[in-house]
Amino acid sequence: MKKIALTIIFLIIVSNLFSDEAFFPTKPGMVQLIANLNSRGRVEGYNRMVIKDVRESGNDITVIYTIQILDRNRKPARQSSEREYSVTISNDVVLLRLANVMDAYFSTRNFNYTMTAGILSIPSNMAPGKKLDDTWMKMVVHVPVIGSVKADVAMTDIVCAGIETVTVPAGTFEAFKLTQTTTSVTEGYGSSKPIINTGEIWYVKGIGEVKSISYDAKGKVESSTELYELQ
Repeated sequence: MKKIALTIIFLIIVSNLFSDEAFFPTKPGMVQLIANLNSRGRVEGYNRMVIKDVRESGNDITVIYTIQILDRNRKPARQSSEREYSVTISNDVVLLRLANVMDAYFSTRNFNYTMTAGILSIPSNMAPGKKLDDTWMKMVVHVPVIGSVKADVAMTDIVCAGIETVTVPAGTFEAFKLTQTTTSVTEGYGSSKPIINTGEIWYVKGIGEVKSISYDAKGKVESSTELYELQ
């Protein structure tokens, strides 16, 4: 009986250590409220993420979660409902499907789209100077009145710039800061010249992204996000 108890305690400790190593929430029931801010730092709306289930298989973990888009008053935006997604953590690497991120965004927009996208791989052994793999998205968006707009997006130069103490409404965290370059080329609306943005993202183990800032080509803030609440 004592051996069984010790085994259970050991498995709980190992499970918690493994979960906390990943740059993504892995505790069922955890709720995150992420604020979306405009270029002036004003809240435009929120994303509410809830961890529904965590399934382990060998060295892999599958996290089932939901996303709901809320307006600035924390009400469902345009009657949006919770949409369920999953992320895989394989050998301590978070494999984030970019298509899921964009699907949540488009869920409250009044137009259809088709999309293929890569995966953003976020390793647990992040360290200053470490470069992450490039990734991409390709989409065709059918916008009322305008018509079809094609967009090719490349995310490159993704590098861990360092470890910083970052304070957001949800608290103060020791975070790994990533920098990246995003190059977008559109067809069917406006100029077809490449649009280049740079970004900074702060990740915390066991939580995921706690803050991000997007800049235009001149270094001006275009938008940002902050972890507003953590339950």
